[in-house]
Amino acid sequence: MNRIIGFTVEPDDAGRKLEVLLRERLGLTRAQISRAKFTEGGITVNGTRRRVTYPAAAGDRVEVAVSETAVSKTVAASGDRLQILYEDEDVLAVCKPPGTACHPAHGHYLDTLANQAAAYLAEKGSTAPIREVGRLDRDTSGIVVFAKNHVAAARLSAQREERAFCKLYLAAAEGVFEEPRGCVRLPLAPAQGELNRMKVSSDGKTAVTYYRVISQRKDHALVCCRLMTGRTHQIRVHLAALGHPLLGDVLYGRGADTGSRLGLHAAAARFFQPFAGKEICLAAELENDPVFGTIDSEMMRRELKFMPEDKEKKAGGTKR
Repeated sequence: MNRIIGFTVEPDDAGRKLEVLLRERLGLTRAQISRAKFTEGGITVNGTRRRVTYPAAAGDRVEVAVSETAVSKTVAASGDRLQILYEDEDVLAVCKPPGTACHPAHGHYLDTLANQAAAYLAEKGSTAPIREVGRLDRDTSGIVVFAKNHVAAARLSAQREERAFCKLYLAAAEGVFEEPRGCVRLPLAPAQGELNRMKVSSDGKTAVTYYRVISQRKDHALVCCRLMTGRTHQIRVHLAALGHPLLGDVLYGRGADTGSRLGLHAAAARFFQPFAGKEICLAAELENDPVFGTIDSEMMRRELKFMPEDKEKKAGGTKR
């Protein structure tokens, strides 16, 4: 299945080569342009196939067929149904329940979110791979975004690098916070000899978390967190380092003594449609949750305004 994208040539671009405009106007890489040449529909100007050396004229309608030749290797086998928050021809955004792994791994081959997404798309006739744009830990709930084609995946990933794509997390943390808001800047590294556990370390990678307390209760608080980096378990380790481990956290807190699930929820997300550029703001509400109670989507959309000034050096990583 091909995705057709395009643009109309502006007067200032008249005479420029098609390849240059495809890179500048559509953000296509040389490899993507090369692939499009051999795709059914290919690269056309006003409905006629053209070489990339073609000099464009003002008013020309340029269209490119973005193909997805790869076939999904994810087995579409799951009895669970997705909680879909948003869908268009390029993007699928869902709400992941706690306890569900994002992708197949040891011990989880058919019961993952990726399997559920593959099953959903297979019902609609698609066999193309579905690509996660950022993952969540198995015990974290909330918004996960999938791209339906390789160009959309590349553009959404670029948005994450540029922080145009951001998520807001809701954390249920132990204790009473002395400061209503703050920033934690503590480098993180794997804890040697302990599988899947992180620690604060001067030799670790830069990790920066902004937080704001939105509700302080007697023995715990609801805290809104925004990540400037995406290290494994970043929020869990940073809040634990402040003396406020998450409720239900068996790695960095008191585990089942404080909650029946991990108190971390990817509650809201903002990104831009990878081709149209339209801003998309999503919220994943909770109802009668054993840790969070009821959190309505409008509240989380409002919290998306909690966007601290971003002067941090960009850093990679995907899993939280």
